[in-house]
Formats: sequence, structure tokens, C-alpha cells
Amino acid sequence: MRHKIISALLIIALVVGSGFAQTMKKTGNSGAAILKVPIGAKATALGAAMTTESGDVNQMFWNPAGISLEPGKTQVTFSYNNWIADLSHNAFGVSHSFGKWGTVAIGGMMAGVSDIDAFRDTQAGLEGVTYNTEPTFDFNTNFFQLSYARQFTDKLSLGATVKYYNETIDGDGLSALALDFGAIYLLGYRDLAIGARIQNLGEDPEYFYVPFSLPMVFSFGVSMSVIQSDDFSVKGYLDATKPLDAEQLVLTGVEMNLYNNIFVRTGYKFNYMGVTDKFQPRQSYQVSEQVWREHWWDRRESARTDEGLSIGAGVMIPYDDYKLQIDYAWTNFELMDSVNRFSLNFCF
Repeated sequence: MRHKIISALLIIALVVGSGFAQTMKKTGNSGAAILKVPIGAKATALGAAMTTESGDVNQMFWNPAGISLEPGKTQVTFSYNNWIADLSHNAFGVSHSFGKWGTVAIGGMMAGVSDIDAFRDTQAGLEGVTYNTEPTFDFNTNFFQLSYARQFTDKLSLGATVKYYNETIDGDGLSALALDFGAIYLLGYRDLAIGARIQNLGEDPEYFYVPFSLPMVFSFGVSMSVIQSDDFSVKGYLDATKPLDAEQLVLTGVEMNLYNNIFVRTGYKFNYMGVTDKFQPRQSYQVSEQVWREHWWDRRESARTDEGLSIGAGVMIPYDDYKLQIDYAWTNFELMDSVNRFSLNFCF
């Protein structure tokens, strides 16, 4: 009975949360955009459809319910990301299972870029603000977090995260506290799982007296292996994600697993950024008729994606009770250079 009650409450929470997320739309009003950058090569290769993944320390950056491990197990992870515009973006995490008391993880992210050319307004306009005069400036940001998850039944796990966010631009900074919550439920058919996560719930920080919201995200996901055997499996991931400041996103991913040691992944983000470009018809001058005519076939709309297709691979190297996993992901950007990510996971 208790198991059924918890399951029912989870489903209600997912439905209510999904409806709430549909009402959120404040385009351009959120800040701390670095919190939107995916962490982990595996997650990125799967198109960020990570709501239902379990047993992975990297889930502390996605759905904290997914960090649950077997009793006594420990995971350590490090991710390297040479982000766009020469922005470094690295993360780390450590998790340990205390058996029936649950799993605890600590981790963080560090990002920044230095020596940015400063084009300063020589006529300062705000009273009480000290203006810097250096020819360059730096941008640095980081967050540190503590996550906790517990496996309440053999099917249901719940988790929460508290994070401290800090950002500094040209010597002026801000900080904020944020919370993440998540749930994962196994439906009992193969490894079919559903889950939900809500991230970056917190106070509104200010920059130069202007408040902005943290990039809150609600996501509902489902995943299942469509092919399962001892030597080969294929697993699909699907997330419906609603950011605070964008339209509804659909995140998809597929992972192929060979001999439980070699992984090939791909993913795609549909409707990313929620922007559609409208191409107006072109005109050409018809010499014989001496008139301008529009080309009807040029009238079209096209979805603009800053980040869409991603592919990646990984290899698991087992040794006794230890496992080392190396993951790589490549992400295509239409407007900027492509991005390469690397992650190391060590389990013991």
C-alpha cells in the first residue's frame, strides 16, 4: 500500500509540475546562463535527455535522484569542456553510498575567460557605481553543490541538491543559492523508467540594481532499452523540457552498448532556444517584362538551433572491483564552432 501511495504521489507531482512549467515563459529574463551549459560527455552526447538515468555521479548536475549507488560504492568524476568563445568550463563530483541512509555527493563547476577587451563608456551614468578603467576584464563563475538521494523502494528514488552560485564580471560579483529536486520511478517492464526534475529554484540576484531570475528548468523524461542481450543493447531516452525563458524543448538520445564496455551515443535537441527564422521572399527584376517579381519558393520558415546534433562514445575499463570509464562528446553548433567534451568516471 505504501508503495502504491508513493507512486501515485509521484505521478501527481509530475502532472502538476508539467502544467506549471507550461505557464513559465519570460524570454530573456533569466541570467546565470552558464547554468544551462551541459555537464558531462555522456549527458551531452545523449542530447541532455538525462532525467531518468541512474547510478551515475554526474546526475548530481541533472536529476539528483539518479546518484543512488549500491551500498558502500563510491564514484569520482571530472569533466573537461573547451566551451565556445575560448571559455573554459570544467566540473568535478564525488559520490558515496551509505547504504540505507542514502547516497551523498559533492561537486562543482568552474568556468571563465580572461583578458577580454574592454570598450568602456567614458561618461559614467550611474551614481554610486565605481567604474573600472582597465583595458581588459575577466569573467569568472562557479558553483559548488551538495546532493542527496535515497532509494525508498526497489523502484522509486528521490533526490535533492543545494548549490551556491557565484559570478564575477570586471570585479563586480553576485552570489545566489539554488535548489534542485528529482524523482525516478521504474515501471517494472524491462528497465522502463520515468522521472522528473526541477532545477535552479532560488532567489533572484541583482546586477547593478537590476534583478534577474535563475534559469529554472522543469523536465519530464522516459527511457527504456529496446534491445537487450548479454553482448549488445540499445537504449532510448526522451525528455520533455520546459525552461523558464524558452519554448518547450524535446531532448532525445540513443545509446548502443557492446559487451557492456563500449558505448556509442547520439542525441538531438528539438526546438532548442525556441526561435524560428522567417525568410522573406526575394525579388528579381524581369528584364523582358521590366517588372520586379517575388519568388514564392523562397517563402519559408526554419527553426534556428544553437545546439542540436551531438554524438559521442565511451569505453569502460574494469579491473577487479574498480571501473574506469572514459567518455567523449562532440556537439554541433550552427552559429559557432563545434564543441568537444571529455569525462572521466572512476567507480570503486
